[in-house]
Amino acid sequence: MKNEQTAVNTAIFSIIGNVSLSIIKGVAGFFGNSYALIADAIESTADVFASLLVLFGLKYAQRPADENHPYGHGKIEPLITFLV
Repeated sequence: MKNEQTAVNTAIFSIIGNVSLSIIKGVAGFFGNSYALIADAIESTADVFASLLVLFGLKYAQRPADENHPYGHGKIEPLITFLV
């Protein structure tokens, strides 16, 4: 498996894991009346969006070179890292 595909699989695994954690923490915080768990669920939801940004960056960076980007699209990775 190529490194790019491994990175994409890792990002997808991170999204699935953080969605699961967010739901579990949110439900437990609601029924347990714990504001700390609810806040942690919100933080896990933010991690989902960060992982989605990483996944977008990885997919975009894999595009081949074109007329506007003769060296490819790989330079988006540092930009996405800055956003995350």
